[in-house]
Amino acid sequence: MRSLLSWAVVVVVVGLGIRTARAEEPRWQRIQIDPVFRSEGVAIADVNKDGKMDVINGEAWYEAPTWKLHPIRKLSDYGNGAGGYSHSFANWTYDLNGDGWMDLICIDFPGVPCYWFENPKGQEGDWKQHEIWHSAANETPLFLDATGDGKPELVMASETEGMYGYLEIPAGEKVYEKWTFTAVSPEKLPIGTHRYYHGLGVGDVNKDGRADIVIPHGWWEGPPKEKLGQGEWTFHPHFLTPDGKEGHLAAANLHVDDLDLDGDNDIMMSSAHGRGVWWFENTGTNAEPKFEYRIISDAVSQTHALHYVDINGDGQKDLVTGKRWWAHGPGGDDNPNVEPLMIWFEIHRQKGSAPQFIPHIIGESLGTGMGTQFAVADFNGDQRPDIILSNKRGTNVIVQTSGGK
Repeated sequence: MRSLLSWAVVVVVVGLGIRTARAEEPRWQRIQIDPVFRSEGVAIADVNKDGKMDVINGEAWYEAPTWKLHPIRKLSDYGNGAGGYSHSFANWTYDLNGDGWMDLICIDFPGVPCYWFENPKGQEGDWKQHEIWHSAANETPLFLDATGDGKPELVMASETEGMYGYLEIPAGEKVYEKWTFTAVSPEKLPIGTHRYYHGLGVGDVNKDGRADIVIPHGWWEGPPKEKLGQGEWTFHPHFLTPDGKEGHLAAANLHVDDLDLDGDNDIMMSSAHGRGVWWFENTGTNAEPKFEYRIISDAVSQTHALHYVDINGDGQKDLVTGKRWWAHGPGGDDNPNVEPLMIWFEIHRQKGSAPQFIPHIIGESLGTGMGTQFAVADFNGDQRPDIILSNKRGTNVIVQTSGGK
């Protein structure tokens, strides 16, 4: 096992080799919620409406402030995760049926049905389970506003049909039925819809004011609002690879923004199972984007999720990621037995120059790491973003206690 000091040397010196992190940076505190492996994804919500934020994953919710475990379905024994997986790869909370209580969306193993669990309104026992769709494919499904209506949708592929699309939250009693999959692509796509495909994002690639759906092999151009749901979106192929040629970097979340302030949007993503956090500079135009590979860091392996959020309160978004623990057990992937932790990259941008990425290691996260999905949110109401984790090292919250701007 490597120590925290060696991790710092690896990330700062090997990965970037340009600058160390600034002295003034956020401070953190680790709260261990549960040491047991239950989920690779996690969310937060005030589950019992007592005014305190609770932690929830696909098997249980933990009541603040004592973190008492309340199962939402029969608890499973996954051991240490060396030889298998849980039935929870991503989680989000939302009041889906409009009853004033926060429910849970749970993505099971890739490619199989996904569900939502109905909050029992303060009653103990299993939460009622409702199937959303019969196949949730791509290892980075998303729950965000992809249509511009102010409400989140599930964005993912459906392996059975071989298509991409989104699922809006149904109104009224329809939420208890199978949801409608609005396809943005034709069926039987040759790439991208296998259950283990890696890489998905939503962002305005061509800066026309509308959200597009992006994968490492291309992007679907979002239509005007009045044409949503009326047919396939226009697909623009690309290859987000080091040489721009056909291939596939197995990625996680894709984020879209103008990193170099040159007027067009670039793409950020990370390596799900190898090494690398990257950005792809748009060297083309808004009308005809062309992306060229740029390395941010190759020091961290198994960065199976990536957030783009303002961590230190300076008004500029940062990249947050970390090392997943045993994605394919103790003998798989790159450096599987190096201790996991979390890291964030502060982005310095200046027009006419390439962005600089300043690494900040979150030492308090050593031994935690992330799963296939994690959450960044203000957990304790102090207006600072915190990091919520669940993986084969258990469930933890890394609370930002001070610092920032």
